Amino acid sequence: MRELDYTVLKFLYKNKKPIKVSQIARKLNIIHSTLGSCVKRLKANGHVNYEPFFEVSLTNLGKEVAKELIRHEQLLELLFYNELGMTAEEAHTESSKLNLLLSCDTINKICEKYGHPKKCPSGNDIINSKNCACELKFKT
Repeated sequence: MRELDYTVLKFLYKNKKPIKVSQIARKLNIIHSTLGSCVKRLKANGHVNYEPFFEVSLTNLGKEVAKELIRHEQLLELLFYNELGMTAEEAHTESSKLNLLLSCDTINKICEKYGHPKKCPSGNDIINSKNCACELKFKT
């Protein structure tokens, strides 16, 4: 998967409802044709439901990947805030840049270190994950 694929999955998860490709492109400031290729890739991998000229929505598989990606960001945010003394805003910004670099095992260790926290420093609920979706099912 490409970084754009992950960005779109997270966007769709947070959006919570189906949305047209043109609207996603506008909200994420991505060229329509680039986003169209991304959505086709995500559909081929079973992450989204999509037919041309209709809305895009996440499949169950896509929801699980998005949840794990967001969880990675949130737990990295917590680590940066607590261990590096970053502000909540700085930690949030940096965690979104680095969340794809760490394995789920490492992320799970961060979660365990902080006693399975319920909120990240930016105030959002940390999404629960029973297993690590990106390691178990979604390697590409």
